[in-house]
Amino acid sequence: MKRKISFAKIFILGLGFFGISIIWSLYNSDVPLILNLRYHLSYYLIGWVMNLDNVLAITIIPLFGALSDRINTKIGKRMPFIITALPIGAIFFILLPYASNYPFYMFFITLFFMNLSMAIARAPVIALMPDVVPSEELSPANGVINFMGGFGSLLVYFVLGRISSANRQLGFSLAGVILIISVIIIFLTIREKRDTIYETEAKPSEPVFTQLGKLFKKGNLSLIFVLLSILFWFVAFNSIETFYVVYMAKEAGLLEQTAEKLAKFNLGIFSLSFMIFALPSGYLARRFKRKNVILTGLIGLITAFGLITLLKSISLHKYLFVIGGIFWAFININSLPMVLDLGTHELQGTYTGFYYFFSQLANIIAPPLAGFISDKAHTTFVIFPFAIVFLVFATIFMFNVKGGEAIENTGA
Repeated sequence: MKRKISFAKIFILGLGFFGISIIWSLYNSDVPLILNLRYHLSYYLIGWVMNLDNVLAITIIPLFGALSDRINTKIGKRMPFIITALPIGAIFFILLPYASNYPFYMFFITLFFMNLSMAIARAPVIALMPDVVPSEELSPANGVINFMGGFGSLLVYFVLGRISSANRQLGFSLAGVILIISVIIIFLTIREKRDTIYETEAKPSEPVFTQLGKLFKKGNLSLIFVLLSILFWFVAFNSIETFYVVYMAKEAGLLEQTAEKLAKFNLGIFSLSFMIFALPSGYLARRFKRKNVILTGLIGLITAFGLITLLKSISLHKYLFVIGGIFWAFININSLPMVLDLGTHELQGTYTGFYYFFSQLANIIAPPLAGFISDKAHTTFVIFPFAIVFLVFATIFMFNVKGGEAIENTGA
């Protein structure tokens, strides 16, 4: 061990997640509308186009997570990916609304390169966190980073999303510039080799898919159960995130732009409560164990979506989204630390890749499946009972997890 955790450094590192969350929150709320209103795609086809980032993610994210474990440059293992791929992704994101003025293939090409760039950077930027944080502080540190991510989503739903509703080019441009500025601050502030608390020498490792195959051959049930839980709860969450704005804009009975703004406001409330409880949920997990806090979150989120399904009152959405955001923090803050503590310090990038493989696989499944069911049901309101079913599956698997709790640091 070199030194103890610096939460100031974690907040700076959280700027990366802040910028990424701004990009993805605006992407997930606005791109489905562009696809529907500009290109007149069905919900099912929208789901598949929205899957592009997820298809790239299950190959690119684990690959570059493992690759970042292997290399060792003058600026570190993770930083080379962060300072190149994220700014390039931001530039392609800025170009998206301009590309929507052209035929669909031009829009899709821009979308592809934006998603490719963001996928390359995702695992290295997240893997940098466990490089500078000891095991017993992973949940609180992840709370800090997700607090920053929640603040980014909040900025979208309350400010940038409203700007984008009136002027997509301006909204997307502001989001891209914020991400570029965040990357510059991280690079100027974080010195990876100085701030890493574990050995920085790159360790040779097998390809991530070889590691994944061995995971199942070894019968590592707890890690498998955690990853399956992650798969199922992200199927639930992504179905809501992808189609909620579309549901409100098309079926709420309000003027389209008014309904779009209201939907983004409700998602903003969800993000606000998530952000507020990101830090407490990390400390609760340290005291009451990660598994217990995650199970509480799953049961609470099932309850919130269940009430939305049963009561069918748009006026209650904002209150139930507040509750949902709290319980989503309980789940989301503590899942990555569980995965990381079932691995080793030398392979944190690889295990980060495992986490993103399953979370992004969920996001591949969710949009087309939820879109297909919405088409068959002739309503996107079906996303709420759809989400409940998958949250129940996640709860069942989480009940069977053993281990993945914080390992006390006995180093200097």
